[in-house]
Amino acid sequence: MAAILMVLACHHDPGLEEVAAKPMTGAGVSYGDCVEARKRDTQNPDLDVDRLPAPIRQRPAAFLKMPATVRSQLEKKGAVVKVDVLVDTLGRADAKTFKIVEVSNPWFAENLRSVIPQWRFTPALLAGCKVRRVYKFSATAKPRA
Repeated sequence: MAAILMVLACHHDPGLEEVAAKPMTGAGVSYGDCVEARKRDTQNPDLDVDRLPAPIRQRPAAFLKMPATVRSQLEKKGAVVKVDVLVDTLGRADAKTFKIVEVSNPWFAENLRSVIPQWRFTPALLAGCKVRRVYKFSATAKPRA
């Protein structure tokens, strides 16, 4: 899967672009061996999978109602936000596992903390089995010249 850039909340154009992660394969689980696949997701929720969790419904959208001070900082200095959250086999993000990896302004992380648990995802797949897997959200914006 090639890395894809997609503009978030395009009708409000906050200037942040999400970077899609690449799935990793070759975990050595026989196709259809769901017992082994789930055993591995319990041991390592960041395991190599055949298909990563991906958002299928991003409502509410991220970064809506951005405060003027945050928007000004975004335009002048750019922004970065990286968060991780565990997505279960039903395609739901577990808010208890929300982890800030990097953020240039706390507002971005708090906004994502409130919206991602309401999103729905395709669950990760390993050997044809739905498994829990960390979803890595990463968005960056360059300063506007």
